[in-house]
Amino acid sequence: MNSILLCAALLAAAQSAPDPAAPSTDPATEAPAASDWPRYLGPEGTAVAPWPEETFTWPKASPKVLWRQPAGGGYGGAAVAGGEVFLFDHERGERDVLRVFDLDSGEELWSAGYPQEGRLNYDGSRTVPTVVGNHVYTTSGFGPVACFDRAKRELVWKVDVAEALGGRKPMFGWCVHPVVFEDLVFAAPLSKDFGLVALDRATGEVRWRSEHLGYTHSSPTLVRLMGRWQLLLNACKDTASGRDQPAPSTLWSLDPATGETLWRHDLTLCGLPVPQPILVGEDRNQVFMTGGYRAGSVLLTPLWVQEDEGEPWDVERIDETFRSTRGSQTHQPILHEGHIYVLANENWNGSRRRRSEGGLVCFDLEGEELWRTGDDPNFGRGGMVQVADAFLIQDGYKGTLVAARATPAGYQELGRFDPFEIRARDGQLWAPPAVSGTRILMRSQDELVCVELAPGS
Repeated sequence: MNSILLCAALLAAAQSAPDPAAPSTDPATEAPAASDWPRYLGPEGTAVAPWPEETFTWPKASPKVLWRQPAGGGYGGAAVAGGEVFLFDHERGERDVLRVFDLDSGEELWSAGYPQEGRLNYDGSRTVPTVVGNHVYTTSGFGPVACFDRAKRELVWKVDVAEALGGRKPMFGWCVHPVVFEDLVFAAPLSKDFGLVALDRATGEVRWRSEHLGYTHSSPTLVRLMGRWQLLLNACKDTASGRDQPAPSTLWSLDPATGETLWRHDLTLCGLPVPQPILVGEDRNQVFMTGGYRAGSVLLTPLWVQEDEGEPWDVERIDETFRSTRGSQTHQPILHEGHIYVLANENWNGSRRRRSEGGLVCFDLEGEELWRTGDDPNFGRGGMVQVADAFLIQDGYKGTLVAARATPAGYQELGRFDPFEIRARDGQLWAPPAVSGTRILMRSQDELVCVELAPGS
């Protein structure tokens, strides 16, 4: 099997309920509507979707495809806001384009883009748009970070992190989903002098630069940890050496307002980081990290100290509470009721003779593996979101939608459905799903589909 990472598959998941340590809304603007999925990992940034019932029920008459639209090859999922669906697409060798569809009918309402030549390893888009009020922010695998106006239906500004900021392209292209904080949007040039930059949301002007951080395909995670906003980022050495085995990496914490490094922790994890850190534990002050290429997973427990009352907390040291040999190459874990669920699929266990080593895995917070699906089912590098007490998983091989109960008692499948008519590239259906109301939006290498999951549908 090819040695693939494809950061852009990207990931869907994180904590299983609105996390008090994570943003309850995007701190830049008003709260999204209940049916919105305005950015990567949804309204809470946790890959958890609001659902009308406490228990998920598989539709009695099977799910129904409401509409489908052709899409270029790619790995970037959809965002939803105000009854509109936003998909960042790439017309091969010609241009990057933001496409906007009506959520109910699937009609393409408008599109806007800019010329973009070239080819990437694993061609196509990488990221999910971020919708904040009247503006939509996108990141291209070729480097441009852009802002679009929803009312005027046009490009507002574009900053090419390679040309303008001396960025160095990661192996599979730039993969940072736009992250917005107050009046800033973050980008990752990953230059030899600095790692992240903050751009003015209105103009694209550079507001701050971080120190040099290294090499990554992961996105910064905005969390509220120990009473202050922080950007967490997993990065490794400046090259992809060691990408087929565990490698030295660093967990960085930055102040999102200034780019100042708050703390850092060196560890051995993955030479090509993709999944983002998530917060776990009773007080959400532990950090769970995972990676592919035999990197495994680790739960980090910081020792927090405060010199004087009222002063910010700092990290004195970080302990490894547990480490597992199983990890996710592309998508993030989900924390649900004190258990961590990981799609532990990667290059090493991608061959048929090793698939029994992967699949969906359930850990407790002491690191004990409670169950694993192995090859039955395996899911490949598909994406996962949570609704109520269930996971919705897009199988990475054929795009099959699978629903399973979120329980430490064992794997309990609720139903499955094949939504795609065309699959030109089986094995590469890695885009993260999006949920709006009782609908799920899924992308293959050829189509974007909207599927109704209401119990009575």
